[in-house]
Amino acid sequence: MAKKAAKKAAKPAKRPAAKPAKPAAKKAKAAPAAQAEKPAVKVSTKGVLIRLKRPADKDKKAAAAEVAPNRSFNEKSKGQQPITLHHRKPTKQELAEFKEQLLRRRAQLIGDVKGLEAEAFSDETQIVSTNHLADSSFEQYEQEFNLSMIENETEELKEIGRALDKIEDGKFGICESCGIDISIERLRAMPYTRICIHCRSRFEEEGGGKEFGVLEERRV
Repeated sequence: MAKKAAKKAAKPAKRPAAKPAKPAAKKAKAAPAAQAEKPAVKVSTKGVLIRLKRPADKDKKAAAAEVAPNRSFNEKSKGQQPITLHHRKPTKQELAEFKEQLLRRRAQLIGDVKGLEAEAFSDETQIVSTNHLADSSFEQYEQEFNLSMIENETEELKEIGRALDKIEDGKFGICESCGIDISIERLRAMPYTRICIHCRSRFEEEGGGKEFGVLEERRV
């Protein structure tokens, strides 16, 4: 019995089998702030996926500024005696002044057109003298001149009507060509103008702009 006990004691004790290592803990989910940095748009180009990051708020504001430049600014006019041109929206008081100016001009033009029509289509102008060629030529020239004046002033009346509609709609003073604010100084000189001085000069030099009243020849 003693021998058996000695043999058992001589045998090495069996070590317990090592337990398999636990798998590494899963990575914690990214915080919402980190998720915002992940790509949001996928674009496929020849089988390759390209991930585009969302622009930051500052980038959005900068992009918007590039698309829509400032409509209001100040500048110096050209010429020997330059003045400051104020490109901005008219105030309520200025809008009232422009409206009154347009209404006065419209009343004046309506009276002029009626007088020119009465003179151009009167019975006297319809009778062409056959005895004196010079008299008949002068009467014909005078009638053509009156008709030309009627056409020009009728066109100006249309522009005035369009400007009055813009005052009511809140779109008065905006250049129809480039979208900037027409200078207050230009509006005071021509309140029914539809384009700024920059577009006017560009159309005169490069051509075009007939829809805005810019003729091919340069206007002084």
